[in-house]
Amino acid sequence: MLVRRLDEGHDMTFGQGIANYARDDEATAQSVRTRLMLLAGEWFLDTDAGVPYLQQIMVKPANLPLAESIIKQTILETEGVAELRSFSMTFDRETRRLTIQAAVANIYGTVSNIKVTQ
Repeated sequence: MLVRRLDEGHDMTFGQGIANYARDDEATAQSVRTRLMLLAGEWFLDTDAGVPYLQQIMVKPANLPLAESIIKQTILETEGVAELRSFSMTFDRETRRLTIQAAVANIYGTVSNIKVTQ
């Protein structure tokens, strides 16, 4: 697996040739983070892609079991993911922020720790 690396602001990196690309386990971890940050309907080329945060997760009243199910499914359906080793999410009702932490085993034999806040 090969994907273009993203910088700290989640923009694609350019100007350093092959160093701008992530491979295998790094690429899988980046793909998981990217999929978890994509809002449903946000990408014009595939409006079915993304996590339905606004439609199903960040609604009142919050349905945390449904949110967990959707997020776990998104992780497990990511290319290169073999297994979800651990998973936790914390929802701050005051700020309406959801923090997702997961340990993901990939098809390359390594485990990556993923953290995303929405």
